[in-house]
Amino acid sequence: MSRQHPSLPTQHSPAGLPTEISSSSFWHSQPSPLLKAHRSTRNLPKTASVVIIGSGITGASVAHHLLTKDNSSSKSNGQGLNVVMLEAREACWGATGRNGGHCQPLLIESSEDPGIGHFELANFYALQKLIKEENIDCEFVVQPSVRAIYSDHHLQEAELELQTMERTAPDLRKMMRIVKSKDELKQYRIPTAKGAIVTSLASRLWPYKLVSHVLTSLLTSTDLKGTFNLQTLTPATSFSFSEAEDTPGWYVHTPRGVIHADKVVLATNAYTSHLLPNFADLIVPCRGQMSALLPLPSVAGKNRLQTSYGFLGDGLDDYLIQRPNETGGHLMFGGGRQHGPSIGVTDDNVVDPETAKYLRSRLVDCLSLPEGGEFQATHEWSGIMGFSRDERPWVGPVPASAQSVARPGMFVSAGYTGHGMPNTWLCGKAVALMVQKTIDFPSDPEWAVEMAAGEVNLPLSYRLTGERMAKAMKIESVESKDWSEMERGGVAKAGDRPPSGYA
Repeated sequence: MSRQHPSLPTQHSPAGLPTEISSSSFWHSQPSPLLKAHRSTRNLPKTASVVIIGSGITGASVAHHLLTKDNSSSKSNGQGLNVVMLEAREACWGATGRNGGHCQPLLIESSEDPGIGHFELANFYALQKLIKEENIDCEFVVQPSVRAIYSDHHLQEAELELQTMERTAPDLRKMMRIVKSKDELKQYRIPTAKGAIVTSLASRLWPYKLVSHVLTSLLTSTDLKGTFNLQTLTPATSFSFSEAEDTPGWYVHTPRGVIHADKVVLATNAYTSHLLPNFADLIVPCRGQMSALLPLPSVAGKNRLQTSYGFLGDGLDDYLIQRPNETGGHLMFGGGRQHGPSIGVTDDNVVDPETAKYLRSRLVDCLSLPEGGEFQATHEWSGIMGFSRDERPWVGPVPASAQSVARPGMFVSAGYTGHGMPNTWLCGKAVALMVQKTIDFPSDPEWAVEMAAGEVNLPLSYRLTGERMAKAMKIESVESKDWSEMERGGVAKAGDRPPSGYA
């Protein structure tokens, strides 16, 4: 492997803002005319009920669940909430607009905590229902997923996880099977794999089109329970809090002015520590790389792939879907992080040449394609994920220990460790419910948060608490763990392994 051994930091600096210029993602090749450089009002609003920072799928979910259905607030006398969304770049220009196009619940990754698998499955069904009911054109296709395994110890770990699930989650276990027969592996087009986990339920989609539909609906609807104002190209740079009796609440500072809000939601994933420095060692930026490859004849037309793929092995964590034949049949292939700088990197304007070459050539070998050589890429790009120190998302009100001065009314949903699509929609809904219920029941915010988390069955391990933050700081750092995985072939036990970058 080509990476130089890093000088692992003992403490991270806060993340910077997203770069103004970014690499060209395939998913942005058909941008929404309405959303490009969109500002609902010429000037930044002075006030808002809720400010959402970030316009990816998490932010879109928060806004959607605050303003649609029966989410009006009693405090606002039936008038609903005034929601303002701030985005540093174009709408959905961060991780959601740069990912692998997967939405696969990784049921095997949480055998001892099946609530996580059930939550990811519920998230999958919620997205499927939304896309069907609103007829969203985002290339959403339900299909099986194959996780090809290339090392003996990863295969042994998978078998142990499945055995555990027979006891802890037999319903989820039935959705998966292990394949080790050479003939069957060849049928799945992974003849060199040692084995594979085949999951009956997964999907592929165009993630930017999903989010752009949600945001467009919020901007154009005449039936919202409040108002929605989107301000792109407007980074949030800092916060302050007012104790004044007439104007208590948060002030969100931007280069275009300051906006006062009762509640603030950070849907900022990898960039969370820019605004909350105490998260610098809890949510660490990680650059991933993607490619859109024109199909070779052996994987084109009727020879196309019938499943999505993950590739797991010593220093290997790649992922693949194939787009519809009628729109090009591109193979959307990502991974190869072992070939270039990754952990701690926030610049997604860079496409690492060695990683790009790996992505163009790797599938020829692992799918044993007869053409040889390498694929032609129409797009090669990078994106920034947020890796969580304890490998679980951070969802909920920000505790006093994470603020320079403890104040109520700030919420976070971030840190998906490259596995956002099966988590973000319901995590966003959980935060929206927390915001709404703490408005409706201001005298008992802790009870309100518990009620909100219960409504979506948010896993306890996802809950943001001061105790969890302190506990996470005592375990191995993101850098150290990633180095072990990439360079020493995954010596950590299965439960400590970060999820694949499916989403």
